[in-house]
Amino acid sequence: MIQPVTAPVGRPLVSAVTGTNGKTTVATATLQLLRAAGLRAAGCDSTGIDDVHGAVRPAQFRRSAQFLPDLIAELVALGAEAISLEAFVGILKDGLLEHVEVDVAVCTGLERDHLDVHGSLEAYWGAKLRLFEEHLRPDGVAVLATDCAQGDLVRDAAARRGARLVTVGPGGDVVLEEAEEVAAADGAVRLEGVLCVGSQRLPVLLPTVHAVAVMNLLLAASAVIALGAGPGTVAEALAGVTPPPGRLEVIGRRGGVTAMVDTAHNPAALRTALTAVRDRTEGRVLLVVGAGGERDRAKRAPMGEIAAELADLVVLTDDNPRREPPARIRAEVREGCPDSIEVPRRADAIRAAWEMARSGDVVLVAGKGDETEQLVGTQRVPHDDRAVLRALLARD
Repeated sequence: MIQPVTAPVGRPLVSAVTGTNGKTTVATATLQLLRAAGLRAAGCDSTGIDDVHGAVRPAQFRRSAQFLPDLIAELVALGAEAISLEAFVGILKDGLLEHVEVDVAVCTGLERDHLDVHGSLEAYWGAKLRLFEEHLRPDGVAVLATDCAQGDLVRDAAARRGARLVTVGPGGDVVLEEAEEVAAADGAVRLEGVLCVGSQRLPVLLPTVHAVAVMNLLLAASAVIALGAGPGTVAEALAGVTPPPGRLEVIGRRGGVTAMVDTAHNPAALRTALTAVRDRTEGRVLLVVGAGGERDRAKRAPMGEIAAELADLVVLTDDNPRREPPARIRAEVREGCPDSIEVPRRADAIRAAWEMARSGDVVLVAGKGDETEQLVGTQRVPHDDRAVLRALLARD
């Protein structure tokens, strides 16, 4: 059984999630589950600032330790009883949580990313671990998967803080059992099973079948239960959780071909996305992928290797080149996938992949997800992978 945290006095409940991938999914699911549990909840994540009334505005962060306390005070004035935060590495590194006490901290796993900023994996992971070492209240709760990447580091950090640990997955405190895929009336496939929370066994219906998305939902559910919501209420509410846009998002199907986008922009995320798609594809996986400019160059060849390993056909294109020569970026990714097809202009690359697809195939466009701009030089050029795919789906 998960022992909930003692409700704080004079401030709202605060949940924060960090990790390399999956943060936004966990943060937005946490917010939805808090509301389903009857709490007036607000959120701050990469999709924006969501107040208690559901009004969303862009999250424009101020590099000041007073930014989040001021934001939380604003949300409390609107009636917020609970806050769901996405703890980006910049928030932690720059000390934006300095004056915020966190009741429940979640880690989605620590992988390779942002070495262009931090210089080493140890420094990057260390910035993430500050959530557990400095900002989680000493009698708070740390939530992580039983197979969490670098989970030992998180466990040690939580132990040093004196926090309680809630583990999710096989052998953990929260486990999904008897999971079976079921077809819904709308044609979507969902996952039905039993959510085990301690000794409680609760029927549950999840709106996704992808393993990584299922784990993200269970992490969010565990966090909300640790904040004091009833396990039965949370289990029932999971069926209605909507994922953020751009995360393994199906844009549509035509002629037996499925069009999808995902935000995957580092090796671990790309492997996760491709594995999820591969596991559910009868035909081929056609991948459109690139890498961001002025970012960790050492991850480019590994991304190419993963693309070559898990995709049947790779179309290499530009992502956000920024001020770096796009051809050099593509060449460094191509070191890992020498048999890829190179199409520099992103919209053209998506069209090329679509035109090569046949019934049973999936076209996965990775890297940008729900972004609506491409950063080229110093310019922000309008571009939306989803819009390109929708136009192809609608074409006669």
